[in-house]
Amino acid sequence: MAVHAPARPGHRRKPVAERPARRRWLRPVALATGLTLVGGCAGAYLYIRHLDANIQHAPLGAGNAPPPGGAADEHGRTAMNILIIGTDSRKDLGGAYGDQQNVGQGNNDVNLVLHVYPDRRSAVALDLPRDTLIDLPACKDPQSGRTAPAVKHRPLNEAMGRGGPGCVQDTVQSVTNLKIDHFAVVNFQGVKDLTDAVDGVDVTLCRPIKDSDSHLDLPAGRSHLSGEQGLQFVRTRHAVQDGTAVGRFSMQRDFLSALLRKLTDRGTLLDPTKAFPVIEAATRSITVDDAIAGTTKLVGLASELKNIKPAEVAFAQPPVEYTGDDPDRDLRQKDRLAQPAADQLFALIRADKSLTGGPDQAPEPAAGTPATTAPAASAPAAAPPADPPAAPSTVTVNVVNGVGTPGLATSAQKTLAGLGYPAAVGHNTAQPVAASTVRYGQADRKGAAEAVAKALGLPESAVAAEGGGRSVLVTLGADYRAGAPGAGAGPAPVPSAVPSDASVHTGDETACSGGAKFGTFVR
Repeated sequence: MAVHAPARPGHRRKPVAERPARRRWLRPVALATGLTLVGGCAGAYLYIRHLDANIQHAPLGAGNAPPPGGAADEHGRTAMNILIIGTDSRKDLGGAYGDQQNVGQGNNDVNLVLHVYPDRRSAVALDLPRDTLIDLPACKDPQSGRTAPAVKHRPLNEAMGRGGPGCVQDTVQSVTNLKIDHFAVVNFQGVKDLTDAVDGVDVTLCRPIKDSDSHLDLPAGRSHLSGEQGLQFVRTRHAVQDGTAVGRFSMQRDFLSALLRKLTDRGTLLDPTKAFPVIEAATRSITVDDAIAGTTKLVGLASELKNIKPAEVAFAQPPVEYTGDDPDRDLRQKDRLAQPAADQLFALIRADKSLTGGPDQAPEPAAGTPATTAPAASAPAAAPPADPPAAPSTVTVNVVNGVGTPGLATSAQKTLAGLGYPAAVGHNTAQPVAASTVRYGQADRKGAAEAVAKALGLPESAVAAEGGGRSVLVTLGADYRAGAPGAGAGPAPVPSAVPSDASVHTGDETACSGGAKFGTFVR
């Protein structure tokens, strides 16, 4: 697919009567001027040191190898993924909001991946509901040094307590196969501080909301939220839609869109008197990964994102199914990802595809890649084309772990499911396997087996006929590397459209929030 640089996949670019280039230098000049007003060079230095002291940080990851990064575009640029973690910690709230003992790092109740496209002009904000039942990887806690073993079929928001934000990162990577480059953790107090720092945000409600749990009490129509109300707004779930964390994303999405519009307003960050409270609140309220733990580093990251406008941010949530039939009674109020639609959404994001109908940023073939045009007349006649492989949806694939590494078969299964294959994980082999194999039974399944091997980055030599069934059996050996070339990126096929039941909105939407409650949710 051709690259439309610097096109943005969120929306087609709107014509702009005047795009003042001077704004590119006005912002740093305004901030520099403000720092000078603090007290000259020495004052600026001390203020930056003060901001640096505000920032808490933690290491990336919790001992698990990350998936590969995205493919580079024709300019050598790759996408960047930033994980935003919202915790339910009541730290610094003086016993408010109940659960007074929860003053540590809390649970990861918000898990939002900001996928910034290679051109740095558009992004996807991918929400993973906190109650989604997934397999949690083993995680090493950087503070205690203890390793929490891998567990299956547990809520996503348990990850934080198993190894801090690095464990949330590893868990999200295992679910989406998106390589997380940075993370930022924000607690309850941080939401309040950031809302107040921008002098509040405006939201519009479809109907009045009075929630005894979050204490939100607002009329229908437009309201201006203070810091306290901003926190109540993003916490509200029992009074909107289906009463779950899934429905609550509609409130969080609208709040974040309003906050983004306020931050990108030219009067906010160009005015030092408005910018400094935002900077102060941000550095005081977040925990970031070690690589961006510093004021100048955060400013550098912000400069990479400065051209993203609200209209170019697509808010997406994968489709889920509720688990009222779960064998574990304690898990019957949770949800699970609806497959293969959820993995198809993740595959679209990994491939830098537009979710809102704009042009894609999928990279063009690398220089030197053979063209697909007809061969020259002097070239030898080509062999007859092989039969095309069967459609992925018609090929059942069983994946077996022949190494014993936790999560290896699950990772391959997710890659295949994201490409549309009905893939399942089988029992580990009794003995370690050195070389991976892809076995098919009937002759017309050879093409499918070759396509599966390619998708997992396995060589053609791994494909062989064996047995007589219609399914394809993949046995992962010691030579398999999760995320090898072809595993969900590069030449492997990706879905052609967003699944019909996935929720996608853009940051410039101003429709009312908190639609009528539907369904029944038993708490």
